[in-house]
Amino acid sequence: MLFTGITRTFSTKNEQQYETIGAFWAEIESKYDCSRLRGLGYNWTADTIEYVIGLTDGIIEGADCTVILPDDGWTEVRGKTADLGSIYDDVYKDGALSYEIETFAADGSCRILYTRNPAGYKKICKASEGDLDEILRLQYLAYQSEAALFGTDDIPPLKQTIEEVTDEYLSGTILKMVTEDGRIIGSVRAHAQSGTAYIGKLMVHPDHRGCGLGSALLSEIERYYSGLRYELFTSTRSKDNIRLYQKAGYEIFDQRSVDDELVFVYLEKDEGK
Repeated sequence: MLFTGITRTFSTKNEQQYETIGAFWAEIESKYDCSRLRGLGYNWTADTIEYVIGLTDGIIEGADCTVILPDDGWTEVRGKTADLGSIYDDVYKDGALSYEIETFAADGSCRILYTRNPAGYKKICKASEGDLDEILRLQYLAYQSEAALFGTDDIPPLKQTIEEVTDEYLSGTILKMVTEDGRIIGSVRAHAQSGTAYIGKLMVHPDHRGCGLGSALLSEIERYYSGLRYELFTSTRSKDNIRLYQKAGYEIFDQRSVDDELVFVYLEKDEGK
């Protein structure tokens, strides 16, 4: 399950999060009808909680993160917004929550989804300059499988320097996927030029492949460049990558040979056609 929205971190000292999260809702409700919104509480620590507000349908303006949540194990509770405190008192009797999703209707009713599923969340958001070293280390690891297809480490992703990654950061967008314990396990980057978003370095840690994280990263970087034509490339030997891109709606439009061994296939997606 994907939850995209505007994220804030609130202090839980003296239970002040109830007032501050309420003010966050009031801020967003000044722009959107309450019935169109939903809120996600997660990542409780001894002192803080992360809270995201998004739309029940579509993407909220100013969205700055996507949280990947468990698909199963959710419990639903319905009631009146005026009774929200007592609803949560009953819920918390059975222990702390991993995640809670709240929606509120104009008639004063509310719907709460919650889970104690121990599966950790994964969050996609913009990388900071301080993340680039870790992202480059991940790149060196993730592209070992690509190098194995050619029997050599002499491929561009394994030779890129931190200075080159920094240049890409400054001229475009680099996203990171982080786990509950703060580790970066995925990344993708892009820059725009003349109506096209050029997407590259889509990577997922080898231990986390095969569960849709690459597709989630690709979808998220597209959202940052909404309305543009998208272009990316991979080697002709990267059959898994080509399948992923074609499943996401990309079509092959060109091939270019670097040498006798290395041939790049170029794919595009232009929803404006």
